[in-house]
Amino acid sequence: MAYGIPLEIYQMLEKVLGKEDAQKAVEILQKSINESLESSEEKLKISISEDLKKELASKYDIELLRQEMKTLEVELKKEIEITRLEFKKDLRIAVIILIAIIVILNQNSLELLAKLIGIIK
Repeated sequence: MAYGIPLEIYQMLEKVLGKEDAQKAVEILQKSINESLESSEEKLKISISEDLKKELASKYDIELLRQEMKTLEVELKKEIEITRLEFKKDLRIAVIILIAIIVILNQNSLELLAKLIGIIK
């Protein structure tokens, strides 16, 4: 991006320094300003690049997340299986208790159970 000295400033320098010296001064100023602008642009690009590197996930970061997710998936599957087995066990116990309560509290079910077992004919 080239920078040009405004015409008014050139004209002022030309009045004070003369035409040749004013041209040399303007060339030196423009060169200095352009170099400064280029340096600033490069620093800005580097700064933006570094900021993006900090913010964006790399392939390594993504792979780490995948591994963590796989580990969590395995752990969750184990916990679900343990919970399922405990639930089955608790359900069996609850069914046995419920049947026992029904049999104890219902006289007809006692007679039916006795007939099934063969105690009463």
